[in-house]
Amino acid sequence: MENEIFLILNIITIALLFILVFIGIKYLNDKKTSEVLKKERDGNESEKFEDLKRTVSEKLENVSNSYNTFSNKITKDMTDSFTRYEKDVKNFNEKVQNMNEVQSNLTKIFSNVKKFGTAAEFSLASLLKDLLSPSQYVPNAKIKSESQGTVEFAIKLPKNILVAVDSFFPAAILERIKDADETDDKKVIAKSRQDLADAVDIKAAAINEKYIEPPKTTPFGILYLPTESLFFEVCNHRHIKTKEPLLQTLQRKYSIMVLGPTTLSVFLQSLHMGFDTLQVQVRSKKIYEDLQKLRFSFANHMKVIEDIYKYTNLSLKKIEEAGKSGRSITNVLENVQEPEAIDITPDKSPNNLKVLK
Repeated sequence: MENEIFLILNIITIALLFILVFIGIKYLNDKKTSEVLKKERDGNESEKFEDLKRTVSEKLENVSNSYNTFSNKITKDMTDSFTRYEKDVKNFNEKVQNMNEVQSNLTKIFSNVKKFGTAAEFSLASLLKDLLSPSQYVPNAKIKSESQGTVEFAIKLPKNILVAVDSFFPAAILERIKDADETDDKKVIAKSRQDLADAVDIKAAAINEKYIEPPKTTPFGILYLPTESLFFEVCNHRHIKTKEPLLQTLQRKYSIMVLGPTTLSVFLQSLHMGFDTLQVQVRSKKIYEDLQKLRFSFANHMKVIEDIYKYTNLSLKKIEEAGKSGRSITNVLENVQEPEAIDITPDKSPNNLKVLK
């Protein structure tokens, strides 16, 4: 029994040895395999790392190039933007300066500064400058020698006759009319418009007194209203009792024509056409006078030609008569023959000689 147990133990021991040997061999093989796999894995990882490193480097280089390009574009765009912004700011400052100058000029104009003239005079000067030549009107013309004032403009007509033109712009009264219209008070509205009519009447009387002096001027003057609204107010005003239009009243009392911007433009254009027509008439008259002189000279020329023709015919007749006489003489000379030879030898006896008595 013990032997069997010993044998079994030996078999178990041998089996355990075989198992341990197998396990050792397998361990060594696994270790070698793992080392080989590790080496292969390390080689692959190294290659992959190099590829990854190379890829990352390329990506970083591309990113760097893209960043540089983007940075350059941004820098250029920002530079261009700042340049445009600087130009825009400069233009804006110039426009603001121009607006300030215009505002200053308008302030001076509307504040009735005499150095720059009133708004009405400025408007009148612009119309005259656009529609007439500088030689066709006189600014600040003195009409009457005894008067201290000068009319704003005087338009020249043929034979140096002047048309006095003065402007009028009652800004304060117009403001009162505007305020009265907002109140809807009929009495205030009527009073403000009557004040305007009285002011225009006073201005027309002043123009008639100071600037109308025939024959140096025309028997009428012109009162210029620089806005259509003001001209409309004056045109619509009528006398409370007689209902006579204000324009007709001024024409009848003071020989004053009231004109607005449009009507003055039409008036100046008609004058311009009249000047052109007059120049055409003057030139036509000059041409007619030259043609009359040419006609007289041509008549004298024809008379001279007739005299030449007359004397030429007389000369031809004389020449013809001389030709006839010449031909007659030629015929006579042709009929003359050579005489025969005559013996003129004297006789020997002197008694044969005849004495001529």
